[in-house]
Amino acid sequence: MAEALKTILTVENDKDFREMLVEIIRSLGYQPLEAKDARDGIRILQKQDVDLMLLDIHMPGIRGTDFLKFLRKKGKRVSVIVISGYLQKEVFEEVRDMDVEAVLTKPIQVKRLTEEIQRIFSEGGAA
Repeated sequence: MAEALKTILTVENDKDFREMLVEIIRSLGYQPLEAKDARDGIRILQKQDVDLMLLDIHMPGIRGTDFLKFLRKKGKRVSVIVISGYLQKEVFEEVRDMDVEAVLTKPIQVKRLTEEIQRIFSEGGAA
């Protein structure tokens, strides 16, 4: 029996950047899902499980760090790669303590993102 495609949820408010990430995910052979903000991400996660989440930190409304805290408090054990264009030291330290797989800065290096995704899936770090 064939293994189901790994699903990667991108939670990113910048539409162009989100669409670029979705194309990268698709080109790697994974199933992309996309959320325009944390509320949208919560709705998606209530309907289905995902194997990995690419999470922006600085979004309007619910910040990525608050979204991640909410998920962890609810016991959601999804693997997370944090992506942000504004990674202050305090934010980096905060997410590091929230069981994230990697922290990447914008502009994203496609090769680095690809390596991180493949590392997570090969190590069995994703659900």
